[in-house]
Amino acid sequence: MRDRSNNFDFFKGKNNNQGPSKKKAVWKKVWLVTKIILYVLLFALTLTGCIQTMVIKSSNYTGAGTEFYDSQAKISPTVSTFIKKTAKNDTNNMKTGEYYEITYSPESNYHLAYKNYSDVIESLRKQAVQDGGKYGENGEFSSSIRFVDENLNETPIVTGETPNRYLYINSTAKNYQSIYKNWTSFKYLDTDFSLKAIIGEKQEDGLYPINNKSLAIYHPENEELVVKKASLFTVYNDQEGYQNLPFQKYGRDVLEFLYRNTFVNNKYYDDAFNGKTYAEFMQSIIDGKKTTLSEKEYVALTRYHKVMDSYLDATLLKHTNTKLPLIDKFGVQLYDENGQKKISSLSTPESVIGAPSYAVKNTIPYAAAEPQISFYSFKSTLSYGPFFSFVIWPIAWLTFSVRTPLPDAHGWSTFLVLLIAVIITRLIVLAITWKATMSQSIQEELRVRKAKIDAKYAEFKGNKEMKMRQQQEISELYKKNGVSPMDAILSMIISFPIFIAMWRVIQSVPELKSTQFLGFDFAAVSYKRLFAGEYLYLILLILTAGTQFMSMFVPRLLNKRKTKHLSIEQRAAMRKSDKMQWIMMVVFVFITLIFTAGVQIYWFLTSAWSILQAVAIHFFKKSNFYKKRYNKKIIA
Repeated sequence: MRDRSNNFDFFKGKNNNQGPSKKKAVWKKVWLVTKIILYVLLFALTLTGCIQTMVIKSSNYTGAGTEFYDSQAKISPTVSTFIKKTAKNDTNNMKTGEYYEITYSPESNYHLAYKNYSDVIESLRKQAVQDGGKYGENGEFSSSIRFVDENLNETPIVTGETPNRYLYINSTAKNYQSIYKNWTSFKYLDTDFSLKAIIGEKQEDGLYPINNKSLAIYHPENEELVVKKASLFTVYNDQEGYQNLPFQKYGRDVLEFLYRNTFVNNKYYDDAFNGKTYAEFMQSIIDGKKTTLSEKEYVALTRYHKVMDSYLDATLLKHTNTKLPLIDKFGVQLYDENGQKKISSLSTPESVIGAPSYAVKNTIPYAAAEPQISFYSFKSTLSYGPFFSFVIWPIAWLTFSVRTPLPDAHGWSTFLVLLIAVIITRLIVLAITWKATMSQSIQEELRVRKAKIDAKYAEFKGNKEMKMRQQQEISELYKKNGVSPMDAILSMIISFPIFIAMWRVIQSVPELKSTQFLGFDFAAVSYKRLFAGEYLYLILLILTAGTQFMSMFVPRLLNKRKTKHLSIEQRAAMRKSDKMQWIMMVVFVFITLIFTAGVQIYWFLTSAWSILQAVAIHFFKKSNFYKKRYNKKIIA
């Protein structure tokens, strides 16, 4: 018997079944390892997306940040929109058609679309080459100007007197040719003087007196010593002087555009100054010939200064290159320890504003804060990693492929595209996580059983051994009912990168982020607009936060019937276990409030989907199909 062959064991039932069982066990282990690897890879992909979202900047404005196009030829520049601005309730001082400022309108967020302005984009491309640069380069900054009048007449990009030239530049330019043949020669008050100090308080007769003492600057240690008197500065107007300073020359072109449309083509200031130019009117004040101002003159003069200050600041030209020497209280020149003359911060009389300066040579007026990074093909995304290539790009491609051919339709086309994107992405997620979703549904029902276990061990709070037994019982409960904690993680791992991708897409597809929909600007940060007095955004914040709350609360509400017969201890245990979930709910609701309006509208749609999905699954669980296919009696 000792030498009996093992081949006879084949005829024994026990050994005969070991082969398939072992094989099945091996495959289970292989599948478990495979799932773990997939989960790790998905988690790594999600983490990569989070990091890239923080590091690789998107922008709310077209022509900046990461952007997605279907062709390199369609890349759009940053376009700053300007509109005429009149004062509210000011009919006494302004006539019909008059205005006092050309103001920058960031909320316009204009997109120079290729389908409407292909000829303009091609001209900008040629202009960039003429300026020694290249159009649409990754990492570049660009700036161009658009003007819309009160009749909503617009030019996509401002042109001037030079043929085939637009008020446009990008950061690769080596030179710049003005769109004007000549710049206007005009003057402005010495920037060291304050108009507010020069004009006194309104008198009983309705006039404003001129404070002559404020027309001079005195030495801080000697009130009798006049350091300098007020004068008018000339604004630099020599086009040849800006050689090798293309960005500063472009800034002077922008200033010329603003000056002509505000002060030359507008009769408001001429009428207010009684037919005189600003320089003539201001010089009469400096010379002491004009000692009081009427209400109309006062309003016009203060507006002129406020507007010009903003123009000079925005175009980076509010500087002078010549400064007065630093003197003591006796008027004697001061020297430093090396014997060099000390220079004060005061400009010399009759200085030039905006003269060529290398201090501002690398800054472009009205350029966006983030450089433009354009993606126009799958290949162009590869250098930015798998998250951009395999998650963001497919969603972006779907989005702009559907949106680009559609008309604007007051933003409804963008809303339709977001709705389609939500339906497709959520159906994909549901298909991938269907088993996990069903498992989560069972897990919601197990909350009642878990609460009973927690209540049973509530009195053993400090006992480590009983704590271990409690965890073991909960683990056995989930195991018996075929529920894995990994199921909830899977849903999150799949859903989160898709949300990050959609967040990036909404802020990176020009047709989307330039959308105006029902009064909402997709690029606007809602709470900031709300604090600025645009109360319409309160509706969007309430809708977004409300649907997010409901999407997390509805599943509990649908299962509320199962908790009716719990004891007081069991209810207390359930509330304790639900505490973290309530905290997460509050956190998610808060997060929804800090997004841009476009992302909030997308979030509203996804939350609405989640609510409908929860209700649909609730009724699906009552169907015969579910009872036959998925329903299992909860095993205690």
